[in-house]
Amino acid sequence: MGMRTIICTLILFAGSAVAQSDLLGKERVEREMAQKQAAAAAMADAGSPLSDAEKAQAEAIASKAIAYLRAQQDKEKGGWRINPQGPTFPAISALAMWGMLMQPGIGADDETIAAGTKFLLGMQQVDGGIYDKALPSYNTAISLSALARLPKTAEISASMKRAQDFLRGLQYGEGAIEYDGLAESAKKVDREHAYYGGLGYGNRGRPDMSNLSFAIEAMAASGVPSDDPFFERAMVFLQRCQMQEKIGDKGVNDMAYADGSTQGGFVYATAVNKDTIGQGQSFAGEVAESLSGPPGLVASVVLKQKGADGKPVTVKREEIEKRVREAIASSEEKAFHATEFMVVMGPTGDGVSVNSFEIRAGTTDGTQLRIAIAKAFSSELEGVGDIKLTPAAAWKGVSRLRAYGSMTYSGFKSYLYAGLKVDDPRVLAAKRWMMDHYTLAENPGMGTDGFYYYVLIFGRANHAGGEAIVPVRGSDGEVKPRNWQRDLINRLAELQAEDGSFKAVDDRWMENDPVLVTSYSLIALQHAVRK
Repeated sequence: MGMRTIICTLILFAGSAVAQSDLLGKERVEREMAQKQAAAAAMADAGSPLSDAEKAQAEAIASKAIAYLRAQQDKEKGGWRINPQGPTFPAISALAMWGMLMQPGIGADDETIAAGTKFLLGMQQVDGGIYDKALPSYNTAISLSALARLPKTAEISASMKRAQDFLRGLQYGEGAIEYDGLAESAKKVDREHAYYGGLGYGNRGRPDMSNLSFAIEAMAASGVPSDDPFFERAMVFLQRCQMQEKIGDKGVNDMAYADGSTQGGFVYATAVNKDTIGQGQSFAGEVAESLSGPPGLVASVVLKQKGADGKPVTVKREEIEKRVREAIASSEEKAFHATEFMVVMGPTGDGVSVNSFEIRAGTTDGTQLRIAIAKAFSSELEGVGDIKLTPAAAWKGVSRLRAYGSMTYSGFKSYLYAGLKVDDPRVLAAKRWMMDHYTLAENPGMGTDGFYYYVLIFGRANHAGGEAIVPVRGSDGEVKPRNWQRDLINRLAELQAEDGSFKAVDDRWMENDPVLVTSYSLIALQHAVRK
């Protein structure tokens, strides 16, 4: 439904109210009309094109960010965040250049860009990768994307070809190459293997969505056609990270952890490590799907006590189940002893332990459930206030990996870069998740973890989708139009500091580095204002 159709529908509703004025009363009708007209106006504004003033605001944000990045460049070596003790991540330099090269008037002959280009080319290794001792896929893919924005001189073209070939060798599949000097190389595996088609950091024992999405974008940006075997293999891994078992009678994700799932969004990987192949991984934890059974309660628990390392204590699923089971069995209310429950794990750093989780229980006795949980975790909870109870129409379900923001937007854009059309059912499933979880307040499902990475992918993915106006489901369940470009510009305006950098909101995944988050933000902003 288009914006004009939505507005017309609202006006028709208002007109219907007038026709029934003899029943409702003139004052009530006028009030309802005013409310509906205000809602229509708000929708029209939310879904309208950017104004000249908003475009000017975006240009001002970009100019300040570029000035900041110029000032942070190592003038002697040409890169950013160069570590004399090593390793240096050329990806950070490439991200800074990438955002600047999207700015009209900045090209290869720009002094900052020329120095950065020389630095990147100088980081290319004999094997074709652009890296320094660590994270070969991540650094090479992002560097290749930056080089792809430069004029294709003989030197640049040759460098890009070597980087492409290197990334091909890092992909799990028939063409994987054992590179000398790498901490970990991809392995030759067949299509049935959970790693097939993926790329990883090169030190985690498994491929992941993040590295694959950077590589897909780099290969597409540097001219590799979508029917290339690289993309065909990548499609297999992409589908295995989408939490969607099937669409209609056509299978999507053939991994056991997606059985029955209809989320549509994406998770991080098909394994936590080499010992958990095929079990999947989501940094956002789990979600209860396929709900059934009688009404019950959901207890949301956050363990706020900290361990010797100063971090919140964490527990494993088996320990949670054991403690809750024992606490229920020891209740003074014997009728409560038969209470069934299930555990839904919260966000996890290692895929195993959490400091937040849900207990979904087949009871409506909130007092006894709260007492049992408080007893089970008496040494980790600061008080019963750390336990939030909400009613559930159906308490029983299946705990499945939870799709989350940055990976879902990564999957969405990766499908498009790999050659799928916007109306492909797999793309639409991801878009449905995006519609239901639209926000720039956080990385959906992750809070502030990886927030600027999410901002980067949010801008790229929506730009790849080709529409300035996107459907968004509100808390009331209604779908309304939003201009994602406007929302992104406004959010970045809030986050930009006086010096042009962007304020850190979390320190996970290096997001306390102002050069990194400013580069992420600049690229996202450029996607919002450039065609």
